[in-house]
Amino acid sequence: MSEKLDCLLNKLAIIEREVSAKKGELTFWGLLKRWSPSESWNLIVSSTWSDGDGHPNAIAYIVDKYYAVCDDSERVLIARVVIIDTDDENLEDLLDAYEIEHGLWQVKRGWYFDQEFERGYIFTCKSRNTAAAPTSQAQSNSS
Repeated sequence: MSEKLDCLLNKLAIIEREVSAKKGELTFWGLLKRWSPSESWNLIVSSTWSDGDGHPNAIAYIVDKYYAVCDDSERVLIARVVIIDTDDENLEDLLDAYEIEHGLWQVKRGWYFDQEFERGYIFTCKSRNTAAAPTSQAQSNSS
């Protein structure tokens, strides 16, 4: 992993916890890299507080958070912020496969949201019915 990416992941972990504490629980927060020759990533976010508003407010909020703490070399790694509604059926595979809250879990190659991803990092992935308390797996994977 590159030093820039490692630094970005650390900053995103802090931002993820801050966003969750201020705005409310997250269903999913992850950084996924599509198959591409460039080192560009999608920051994927799903939460009940971002559902249904067309997402511009949620995207602006998240972009403001990472622009406040990331330098230019880290910012350019994030190609876009994607908000996924919590009832989106494409989110199901991830929610079924992982259970983590405020941690860091590396994933390899997968097909999510109608796109193929080379790799990624999941900070939070909680089923819609999960209680607020972190699971034992999430606690053991916490940074």
